[in-house]
Amino acid sequence: MIYQDPQEMREAQYVSINLHIALIAFFVFIGFVIVMYFTNRFLIKFVFKKIEQPISMLATGVHQISDGNLDYRLTYQEHDEFESVCMGFNKMAEQLKSSMEAIQKSERNRKELLSSISHDLRSPLTSIKAFVEGLLDGVATTSTSQKEYLEIIKQKTDDINSMVSQLFLYSKMDMGNYPTYPEKLAIHQELSDFVLACQEEYKSKGLLLTITNQVDVPCIFADPVQLRSVFANILSNSAKYKKKEFVHVHIFCTKQDDMIQIAFEDDGPGVQEDSLAKLFDVFYREDISRSTPRQGSGLGLAIVAKAIQRMNGKVYAQNREQGGLRIVIEIPEMRQA
Repeated sequence: MIYQDPQEMREAQYVSINLHIALIAFFVFIGFVIVMYFTNRFLIKFVFKKIEQPISMLATGVHQISDGNLDYRLTYQEHDEFESVCMGFNKMAEQLKSSMEAIQKSERNRKELLSSISHDLRSPLTSIKAFVEGLLDGVATTSTSQKEYLEIIKQKTDDINSMVSQLFLYSKMDMGNYPTYPEKLAIHQELSDFVLACQEEYKSKGLLLTITNQVDVPCIFADPVQLRSVFANILSNSAKYKKKEFVHVHIFCTKQDDMIQIAFEDDGPGVQEDSLAKLFDVFYREDISRSTPRQGSGLGLAIVAKAIQRMNGKVYAQNREQGGLRIVIEIPEMRQA
């Protein structure tokens, strides 16, 4: 019988237990690694499958926009993290489209502006040249005819000077370089004073002015000089395009919510419906006025629109059912402190 030392037996058992523990730990670790590996593979495949469609949609959208299709929009039905991304893409596309349309409109306006300036300068310059040549060639032989020629030359020169001055004013307003000195104004008093001061002058031009005030001492914050210039340009427009000896212009002042509304209504010829939205464009005039340059440069209402915009208001035109044109100004009411 072999005698074994108890101490050695305990040491052998201890080594055996440690070996079993090490093996178990090793296999547990290997199993854990295997489980993590397959779990990661599954998760990666699942997540990738979930984001594959949105990423593909975004890639398609980017290609469409880069190819010039600014009307392309993403349609995403899920309510997850990509919903906000797709909404942001659509918003970006909409803003890009608006910017491109603004650039294209600006380019069209620039071309129209150059064309209009060329036309409006050519007409009076041609007349001036013809009358100067008439004077030099001795066509005007009497002092009376010579004076008539010189008066026509002066009139055409005044037309050019007026157009250049208005163009300079509009350009400064468009660039934001035109000084403005707004102050608190009682609009009913401003209208009354303006009509009282100018009534006879406009009567001599064929305009009969009346005013109806339907507001209780409202105030606006505006430059009084620019505001009177707005009134004058609107009335000048009515005078230039009237087709009868006298045109009645009724001025209404009312309050609509937080806006003060000033309407100029005449019983003149009105304008074509498709021209209403263009009346406040630079150099816009209906074709009939092209044959009568004395009717103006087409800058008056454009200046009106710029001035009202600087007062945080808006202006628009409508045809009256009874005939004639209605130009409406809306300016925010100044709140009392």
